[in-house]
Parts: sequence; structure tokens; C-alpha cells
Amino acid sequence: MTCFVGTPRLLSRLWIARYLSRNSCSAAELESFPKFTPQEQRKILASRLLDQVRYFGNRADAFPEWREAARLDDPDEIWRVWPSLPIVTRKHLQERFPAAEIGSRFAVPGCVNSTGGSTGEPTHFYHDTQMVLAKQAANCHARRKMGWLPGMPIVIVWGSERDIGKETHWKNRLDNRLRNEFLLDAYQLSDTTVDSVLHIARKHAPIAIYGFTSMLELISEIMLRRGETLAPGTVAAAWNGGEMLFDSQREIFHRAFGSPLLNLYGGRELGCMAFQQHESGPMSVLRPWLMLEVVDNAGRPVGPGETGRMIWTSTICRGTPFLRYDVGDLGTYSSESVSDSGIAAISELQGRVAGMLELEDGRTINNIYWNHLFKEMSEVKEFQVVLRSDNSLHLLLRGTGFNNERERYLRGVLANFLGPISVDVQWVDAIPRSAQGKLIQVTREYMAARN
Repeated sequence: MTCFVGTPRLLSRLWIARYLSRNSCSAAELESFPKFTPQEQRKILASRLLDQVRYFGNRADAFPEWREAARLDDPDEIWRVWPSLPIVTRKHLQERFPAAEIGSRFAVPGCVNSTGGSTGEPTHFYHDTQMVLAKQAANCHARRKMGWLPGMPIVIVWGSERDIGKETHWKNRLDNRLRNEFLLDAYQLSDTTVDSVLHIARKHAPIAIYGFTSMLELISEIMLRRGETLAPGTVAAAWNGGEMLFDSQREIFHRAFGSPLLNLYGGRELGCMAFQQHESGPMSVLRPWLMLEVVDNAGRPVGPGETGRMIWTSTICRGTPFLRYDVGDLGTYSSESVSDSGIAAISELQGRVAGMLELEDGRTINNIYWNHLFKEMSEVKEFQVVLRSDNSLHLLLRGTGFNNERERYLRGVLANFLGPISVDVQWVDAIPRSAQGKLIQVTREYMAARN
């Protein structure tokens, strides 16, 4: 077992005992699967898919198509019926598979979680215990492939529960310490944030660093503007999260940090889904725990090089049924990345672009803040935040509405975070889409008028 030699011995042993030991064996499937032939991979996936269909097909909340497919005896037959199975959407998760009921209704130990909603649609889901452990193992596996070693300090430029009016629990703080992680509150970025990153990096080098792409980009810009860079080797591994990664962002990060910035693709529903091992390489799918399809708007498979909807299946989760689940992102794959066993890697993502919103007083807020705020509010099904020309905020919300207590809570959180900025809350039956039919969560008044 390889671990980071620079970590204090006690902390390293605690980390390995707490995290790596319980994840390393289960992650062996992720290591071995790419070594099999495409025909062997196809058989493994067929068996796992049929197991999932049999399980969910016999639950009371099953689609009729799942019930029919659950009667199959030969795993290879699953490939024949698979394209006819329904594509699961966030609307299905909200209406047909309510997360709060799954655990007790089907005697499944686990927990409810929620996605920030990259499409502006916060969604709750249920992870069984095995899925929780698998997410941790997949995350550890991907990080190691990208250059991180167990025990290596990690700087996380993300944001935290404190940003939305909550105090981080002491257990979470202890958890971060045992994992040697430094979580920086970064929904609002400033020179202080940059100072913290530089201090930790220089004190604990070599380190790994990750965060929302736009946050890492802005930190890099501030560093270069100040004439500060990190020596090569200080950052041993770096990856993004939560947003797309563009070449211009890679370039500015490399100039500031002396390290390549790799692409890590995932989501709260499925955890780590694909990762990049080399700056110019594709993103490897976490098979056989996940299976990827790329389809057009009619649900038909698209060919190599064509952009389509990414449809994901978890072969592990027994809580919420992520069978042919539409995550809301678009992507492409190459002919080199597909075989009889399906798609092994993603060539290009066309998904989440959040960016930064600059207020009149000079503060910069990452737009992902709003996703994490509203995912905690079950009353909100969709949202749009509009920055008006007078620097006030207009919140368009679709959902069941707030009572007086909940609205006071929201306004209190926003006042603590934003300061004396006027906020107007409006509940609507529908939020206007762009000319392309997309829900834009955060925009400016002139853009809203144009769209």
C-alpha cells in the first residue's frame, strides 16, 4: 500500500484505518475491470444490470417495463430490452420515487441526500449503505489515478455549510482533519482566500487541490495579478469539480500553480462518475459500477463524436433507482472509447457552467452558492436569480411556497451572506427559459430581458 510519506505518522495511520482500509478491497473491481476483454466486460455488466432490474422490478414503485425485464433468465438478454426501458428523470425522482419514503417503505438502511441541482431543480434521493461506501471508494480510486496519495493534504476551494447559515458539526471538522483536508469557504472569494491557499500550500507541500473551476480560475488570476506563483511540485495533483473545465482555465491554473488541472466529473446522485488521468486524455467512466449511454432527444443512441444526453446507470445503488438516469448534462465519446461493452470514456462534457457573479460593491459570488442554498429547501422546485441593474436581487421561485417562518429564514441567511442588498422574492408558475429552452439559474437583468 502506497501512502504519503510527508504526512505525520499518527495522522497517516488514522487516515488509512478510517478510510482506505474499508474502501481498498471494494475498489478492486474498478482496478480490474479495464483489464478484461470487451466481451468479458460485456458479460460482467449484463449480470450486474440484470441484478439491478430484478431488484427494482420487484419493488412496489417499479415501472412496468422493469417488471417485465425482471423475468429474464439470461443476462445477455438484458441488452435486447435495455433500450426500451424508461429514462429516469429528476421529475421521476421527485414524484415517483420520493426519497423520504424509500428507507422505511422498502426496509433499506441508508440516508436521504440532495443535489444542488445544476439545472436549477434541487432533487432529493436515497442512498443505501452500500452506495455510500461505494461513493467513498470511487472517489478515493479516482483521486489516486489523478496523482494524489493517501494521506496527502488536500486544499478544497469549495464553500461549506457555514455559507448557507449552518455551523459545521464538530464531527465533520474532525472528519476533515483525519482526512488531512483543508476546507476553505469560497462562495465569496477575496485576497484572504488566496492568502489561505498559498499559506497551506507552502506549509504542507506537496499537496493536492480541488474546487469549483471558476473558483480556481479566479484564485489563479489573483495570484498572477499579485505576481505570486507556486514552485513546480508544490501541487502534486489538482482537479476541478462541479463545473466544466475549459482550456483557458487549465492554462491560467498551470501558470499560477505549476501543475496541470485535471477534469473530475461527478454529482451527488452518483458520486464520482468519470475522471481524467492526463491533461489531454479522455475521462474514464467508473465501470462496472456505472454504465453510460449517450442518446439524442428521442432516446436513440448517438454515434462517436456526436453530442447527446448522458444517461447513467448505477449497478450498485439499491435506494433510489438510478436506472438509465438523465443527469441533465451533454457529452460526446470517441470511436476509441467504445466497444462491445459500451462507452468506456467521455471525450467532451457540455454541462455545468456556473461562473462568478460580481456585485456592485466589488464582492464576487460563485453562482453555485444558489444551488446549494435552495437544495436545502424542499419547497423550491426550480429557481432563477436575477441581478438587477440597481444591484438588487430578484428571486424567481417555482414550488409550493414558503410560510412566513421559512421566508424569514431565507431572508436571514441572505442578509448574513450578502449584507444590505435588497432581495425581492417572487413565486411563479413557470420560470422563463432561454431561446434554447434552458433554465438559466443566475443571470443579469439585461440578459433576462434578452432571453
